[in-house]
Amino acid sequence: MPLAKRQGATAVRKTSSRGSRTKSRSRGSSGGRGKLQARFKKMQRKYAKLKKKYRLIRSIPPGTTDRYMYEATVFAHAYDFTPDELRASLAAGSQAPHGPYRTALWFLPYFETPFYGGMHTILRFADFLQKRYGIRSSFAIVGTKDTSPIAASIQKAFPGLAGNPVYPLPNIYRFDGLPDHDLGICTLWTTAYSLLKFNRVRRKLYFMQDYEPYFYPSGSTSSQVMATYRFGFDGICNTPALLASYEEHGGRGAAFTPAVNRAIFYPDPALREAQSPGRLFFYARPGTARNCFELAAAALRKLKETLGGKVDIVSAGAEWDVTRYGLQGIVRHLGMLPYEQTGQLYRTCRAGLALMSTRHPSYPPLELMACGSLVVTNNNEWNHWLFRHGENCLLSEPTATCLYESLYHAVTNRELRERITTRALEYIRQEHSDWDGELQRTAEALSIH
Repeated sequence: MPLAKRQGATAVRKTSSRGSRTKSRSRGSSGGRGKLQARFKKMQRKYAKLKKKYRLIRSIPPGTTDRYMYEATVFAHAYDFTPDELRASLAAGSQAPHGPYRTALWFLPYFETPFYGGMHTILRFADFLQKRYGIRSSFAIVGTKDTSPIAASIQKAFPGLAGNPVYPLPNIYRFDGLPDHDLGICTLWTTAYSLLKFNRVRRKLYFMQDYEPYFYPSGSTSSQVMATYRFGFDGICNTPALLASYEEHGGRGAAFTPAVNRAIFYPDPALREAQSPGRLFFYARPGTARNCFELAAAALRKLKETLGGKVDIVSAGAEWDVTRYGLQGIVRHLGMLPYEQTGQLYRTCRAGLALMSTRHPSYPPLELMACGSLVVTNNNEWNHWLFRHGENCLLSEPTATCLYESLYHAVTNRELRERITTRALEYIRQEHSDWDGELQRTAEALSIH
C-alpha cells in the first residue's frame, strides 16, 4: 500500500517561499478576511436593529461569535410572508404560462464577479433569452443601494447585456422603482422572498442551481429555504438532480445540464505530463462547508507525506492563508484566479480534487475533465448522473484515507490516468459542450419565448 512509503518519504519543508507571489497572496488573503469581517460587523448591526425592533432581549448572548445564530435570527425576521401573500403570488404568477414574453426581471443577490459558476450561468441564460427570443432582461440587486459596479461587471462578462436596467433593491420588499415585467425570475433562495411579494409580473420562475437547504444546519434557515420550493414558481433547474429535488417539494420545471467553454477549457497532454514534479489541483474553499475542505486537507497531508517532492499540490478557488490551516509546505495556494487562467492551470495538472456534498457537482470537475485532468471527487449519489467511477473520474468514499488512496493512484498511475481522461474528454465533447442547445431545449420545455 502506498501508505507504507511514508516512513521514507522526503521531509516536507514547513516554511513558505518568500517570493513576490507569496507576498501578493498574503495581501489577497488579508483583503479576503477584511471583507468577511466587514460583512460580519454589518450582520451584527443589522441584528442590533432587529433586536430593538422585535425586543429580542436574550436571544443571543452578548459578545457571542456564533455566526449561524446571528444569521438565522436575522433571516427569521427578514424572510417572512403570510398565507394571503402566498395566495396572491400564486394568482399573479400564473397569468400567462405560455407567453409571448418580451421582458424579464431577475432578482439577484449582490455579487463581486460574474465570471464564475452560478452567476455566470444566470447571465448566460439572460443573454441567450435576449438574443434568441428578444426577451430583454432587467436585474434587481437585492440588498444593495449602489449597482454601478454590478452593471459594469455584467457588461464586461456579456456585452450583449450592456445598457440593460440594473435596479437597486436595498429594501427587499419595497418595489417602488421597479416597472412591470412579463417574467419574474428569482435565483438564490433569499431572492425568492422578494419575488413572492412582487406581483407585477405575468409568470414567476425559480432559477435553481443548488439544493440550498444544505447550505445550513437542519433548522430555522434550512426550513425557510425549503419553503421557497413550495412557492409555486416554475423551476429552471441546473442539472437533473436539482429538478428531481424540486419535484420532491411539489415543484415543477425543466432541467438543463451545464456545459463548458471549450475555448478556455481544452487539453494539452504533452504539457501536463511534462510537469515535474507531477501537479495536482485542489479546489479549496475553506469558508464554504459544502466543499469538504477539512477532509481534502487531511487527505493531502497524507499524500504529501508519501510523495514529498514528487507531487506539486496547487490550490485555487478562494482567498485564504495556508498557514492558518497548517498547509504550508503542502499546498501552494494561488487564490482567486482570473477566469481564463483557470484553464491554463488545469492543463498542467495530472489530476484535480474537487469535493461537493450538496446535490450539484459544481463546475470545476467539468472544466478539469475538459482540460484532460483526472477528476477525483467524493461519492455522492445525487451526482451519479455525471460522475462514473473508472470511466470519467475516480469516486472516493468521503474519508481522508480513501481520498488519499484515490489521489495517489491518480497522480502516479499514468496508464489509469490516460484511460479515464480519454473517456472523460469524449464525454465532455458529446454531453457538455453546447450551451445554446441546452438553454434552447430548456426554454422550449418551459414555453419561455
